[in-house]
Amino acid sequence: MTQFVILDLEWNTAYSRSKERFINEIIEFGAVKLDDELNVIDSFSSLVKPKIEKKLRSRVKNLTNISNQDVAEADGFLIVFERFLEWLDDGEEIMLMSWGDMDIRTLIDNCVYYYDNPRIPLVSKYFDLQSYFMLKKNLAKGQQISLSNAATLIEVDADKYTHHRALGDSELAAVCFRAVFDENDYLKYVLTCDDEFYERILFKPYIVTDINDILVDKTVLSCRCTECGMLANQTSDWKFVNNNFRAFYFCKSCKVRYRVQVQFKKAYTQLNIKKSVIKIENKVNKK
Repeated sequence: MTQFVILDLEWNTAYSRSKERFINEIIEFGAVKLDDELNVIDSFSSLVKPKIEKKLRSRVKNLTNISNQDVAEADGFLIVFERFLEWLDDGEEIMLMSWGDMDIRTLIDNCVYYYDNPRIPLVSKYFDLQSYFMLKKNLAKGQQISLSNAATLIEVDADKYTHHRALGDSELAAVCFRAVFDENDYLKYVLTCDDEFYERILFKPYIVTDINDILVDKTVLSCRCTECGMLANQTSDWKFVNNNFRAFYFCKSCKVRYRVQVQFKKAYTQLNIKKSVIKIENKVNKK
């Protein structure tokens, strides 16, 4: 049997001097277990006392209504996480679910910080509820839908659930999942939490900054005149400006100048290339 567990987290962005980087430090756990009919049968909820940054950011306090005093009186991550694992462990295979993958990325990052190990104990499967919901509702991939908007789409009153609190959001996510669940296809979107899963989720996409990098496709570094269709002549070296490589070109036949910008962004399995060719209009001197 597979146990469905929907997890939601609240966090405070903090800067760790020891790690020399920002970390989304978890300040609240919320989760629900579902039965075979996707009804909530158990829940877990706990605030977490922050270690890296004692004071919450104003945005976090306003969004969640969690105060500095609230988290100061809570147990630390290590204690709360152990309680969460005890709550999870009932001998069944666990499929962890969340609305978008930011929650599981944050949990992994906190595991790295506290245990120096990214792996989440007991969890063998992962399922992105947001992606599945959008797929079933034929929504564009580039426009990620919020949990409250998803509730509106299925005519559920989101105000019945506590907004931006971990338990309330996990309960609402369960309602949205139940509304689109199809037992004939959901398994196609379940990910196994193996080495590749952790490698992929830990991979940080980055923009290539060296024009001589092996990832730079030199065939893209050209300019074809939009007037005549012929290749224009390069009139400047490539420079890296505002996350793009930039160079200027000139078409002798049409007497037209161009600014070309190309960006190479490395993702886990692919290289994303964005290119723009901008015609530079000649300025007319006004008398």
